[in-house]
Amino acid sequence: MGLPAIWIRIAEAVGYDNFLTLWRILDTAAELREIRRSENESMIEVQLRRYTSFKRFQRNRWVEELARNHLPPAVIQKAVKDRLGEKLDRSHIRKLARRGKMRG
Repeated sequence: MGLPAIWIRIAEAVGYDNFLTLWRILDTAAELREIRRSENESMIEVQLRRYTSFKRFQRNRWVEELARNHLPPAVIQKAVKDRLGEKLDRSHIRKLARRGKMRG
């Protein structure tokens, strides 16, 4: 059928039946106009955020949670460095802490 190599890799990773389920869901979404179809309607055009964006989102929620538990920015900064290997500025940690308080 000529699927792009990335879709073959995905099918191998998640299993044939799961891949067909995913494909069917995407096709149904295209029929419902929830996602785009190509002009000749032979292709489904899927948009997906970058995985790094998801990781950053998760990190930020974790930092907000640490701040809600009253950990000071210096302690949070060290925890992020030790656990995730990332260096966050304390000003960014304070910003996330304020945002977390508004949500909570």
